[in-house]
Amino acid sequence: MAKYNHIEINREDAVRQYKFQPNRNAPKPPFRDRGSHGAQLKKELSQAMGTIQENRRDVGIQSENLLVIEIISDAMSPTVLENMLRKFNLYLVEETDIFGTNNTKLVIQFENNDALNAFNYERELWQNDNQIESTLTYAQRRDLFNCIENIRSVSRQDRIGIRLQQYIDNPSLIPEGLFVVNIDVWFNGDRSTIIETESQLRQAMGTQGSRLLGDLFEIPSLLLGRASVNEFTLNALLDLDIIASVELPFSQVTTEPYELYGWDFEPIIQNDLDSNAPLAAVLDSGIFTGNPLLSNIVVAEEEFDNTENTTTDRNGHGTGVAGIVAYGDFIAGMKSKIFKPLVRLCNGKIMHDENENPTFPADKRPEQIIKEAIEYFYNEYECRVFNLSVGDIDHLYCGGRQFAWAEMLDQISRNLDVVIIVSAGNVPEPDLKEFTSRDELLEKCRDQLFYPEHRLIDPATSALSVTVGSITRFDEPEAIPNRSGRISVGKKDYMSVFTRIGKGVNKSIKPELVDYGGNFAVTQLMRGQTRWQKTDQKLLEPTLHNGNDKIFKGWCGTSFSAPHVTHIAARIERALEAQLEEKPSANLIRALLINSARCTDEMISWAESSTDVLHTGKNNPKQERRLRLIGFGRADDSLLYSDDNQVTLFAEDTLGLRSFHIYKIPVPKEFLKVKAEKSIAISLAYNPITRLSRKDYLTNNLWFEVFRKIDEKDLLLYKAKKESGDDTEEDLDNLPNENKAAFFPGYRDLAKATLQQRIWKKGPQGGSDLLWDENEPYIYIMVTGKERFKYAEQEVPQDYALAVTFSYGSRENIELYTKLHDNVRIKDRQRTRTRTQIKR
Repeated sequence: MAKYNHIEINREDAVRQYKFQPNRNAPKPPFRDRGSHGAQLKKELSQAMGTIQENRRDVGIQSENLLVIEIISDAMSPTVLENMLRKFNLYLVEETDIFGTNNTKLVIQFENNDALNAFNYERELWQNDNQIESTLTYAQRRDLFNCIENIRSVSRQDRIGIRLQQYIDNPSLIPEGLFVVNIDVWFNGDRSTIIETESQLRQAMGTQGSRLLGDLFEIPSLLLGRASVNEFTLNALLDLDIIASVELPFSQVTTEPYELYGWDFEPIIQNDLDSNAPLAAVLDSGIFTGNPLLSNIVVAEEEFDNTENTTTDRNGHGTGVAGIVAYGDFIAGMKSKIFKPLVRLCNGKIMHDENENPTFPADKRPEQIIKEAIEYFYNEYECRVFNLSVGDIDHLYCGGRQFAWAEMLDQISRNLDVVIIVSAGNVPEPDLKEFTSRDELLEKCRDQLFYPEHRLIDPATSALSVTVGSITRFDEPEAIPNRSGRISVGKKDYMSVFTRIGKGVNKSIKPELVDYGGNFAVTQLMRGQTRWQKTDQKLLEPTLHNGNDKIFKGWCGTSFSAPHVTHIAARIERALEAQLEEKPSANLIRALLINSARCTDEMISWAESSTDVLHTGKNNPKQERRLRLIGFGRADDSLLYSDDNQVTLFAEDTLGLRSFHIYKIPVPKEFLKVKAEKSIAISLAYNPITRLSRKDYLTNNLWFEVFRKIDEKDLLLYKAKKESGDDTEEDLDNLPNENKAAFFPGYRDLAKATLQQRIWKKGPQGGSDLLWDENEPYIYIMVTGKERFKYAEQEVPQDYALAVTFSYGSRENIELYTKLHDNVRIKDRQRTRTRTQIKR
């Protein structure tokens, strides 16, 4: 089983102080022929300045200030660099290594033409071997110009962003008329130059409609802005020396208002729900049923907080949560204006409005009022899926003992066999750190999630509930003319800066899932003073409004991530009930829910590139950080039924903890050889008894391992240890490694979680690692467990559910469903259901 040592990296600031002690091992300047090399540098400097002046003249800029050039150096020591910057009052705006060489690229900003002339004069003295002392001493000149290999203007190509390059390569993609771009402008930290810089940009964009969208946003080394441009002005900006980069936004941006939130937006409602439709309870501040999208789908209402003497929502939070539970999301309807509810609602009002905050009543504990609400809707309406988007911000989980509120949820989950979805909690005012680039801002917002203030709150640590953190859906803030610029702090599918992360009790995986909950932006009140912009309507998660003036409203928070998962869980429950012809267990619902979760490659890369500066152990594998940040990823509704490309197998059973279960699962050769992305996901859900008084909290753990083949002799030895009670959690590791299949994460990373998911994933050419059988390969899944401590109910076997999903991304029909169905042991109850499915 692969393990990775933690590699801790520290990103250098873009602006550094180059004041170091003399280093005897510093690079020695190469020997240069003063005459020839000096003439070469003179020519290159003249060409660079000629290019700058010509480009500025072409766009109507007369200024000779803020000149940016590029110097390539092959042996410049920190001392030499510091001398150059200090003596000529230069500003180093970028220093990067040139890949594949020993050279360094320095982007230098001269304050004005006089500074550049002084630099050129020193070059001339060096070329002529003149020993007079001017701005530099003779030795300083020698060391400096011997280090400079060449000089040029910053090229147009250097300014083209990655996404913009795709449009440059295919001019037909460039829109006609005006479109929005992000612009980064070199900045030396001198605020007195900002007005002139903005003036230069406006001159470059002319008078034909192109314009800056608001003031430039100041950070130490750059001014960040957004502009509305056409193809002509785009080219002008790309040729302008003060521009660091021009890029298309993360996603399409318009300057028009967000139509969904308009007062005159008229949705088309297609409500086909009947009495058998999925059902979920929203335990919150109430629901405003006067909203036309909610008026006919709330089937039960009850007030458990009697402060306001009404079940309606006077705060808005509950209505926002309810909208997502019922509809999933509203993105498709933005264009079509057609909205179709898929889940009916029970409205459990457990909070009231107090100074625009949803608040519990003063006369009851939250644990009590929530328990009453869950029991009521379970008993009266047979509701088994509950959304709880609340938390106690004063109770921060710092390890150790479980919270009482969370334990109450665990007990009622097990006793009633229900599924509770809980939000991870929010940090209302995340730390806003200084940053020198967009990338640094994104990295700092991600890495600070490991800080103590971002730990889970009560009851997000509930072991049997499903906890949900927030990721961003939208990544481009609103462009408002004549207003200060804004910067998004997360790309699509990145962790929201306000979300909370795990671990949970006993270092379990929490949150298990993430979903869309909005995004923050950073804005400036004045130069250099930044603050959060939490209500940018382009970054909010859209849902329903609790008033008559408009239908939709946007929110930010994990409160609005959780209902996305609740929506899916309610639909899984009802789909399973239709297939089984009886109510599915909560374990089975949770197993399929987790089985559907996936992380995009970008999500994985971004999470695993994180830095946990508080980690003190020897090992801090990147996978561990990823699981803390985003759990198993984002769930979807793909597992409601199987289809040609995706087939799910599942099992429910009870396991004595001194035994194990083996499942033999066929892996069709056609599946392994298909030229497409392919995966096998296995998930396990179980519901152990919990004990608040115990350090371990869970009375027992279950886990599973996956094998390509299993030697019977080894299994018998393992079984003998289990039956005698002499086994340890390490014994499974001692089974032959060469037989273990490459499912990740490893079982030991998940063994203390009541929800577990492991995936085998290959590209179009992969799959040969499971081709071990001459006839038809199989994998074997071993489910086993261990008690944590002695308890009265210890002899009661542990219930669990197992789900296995095969999927591949190709139109080729390999008859996956038939091959799996015909080669696996079918349970009687399952045989009737699968026969019905085949007829579909």
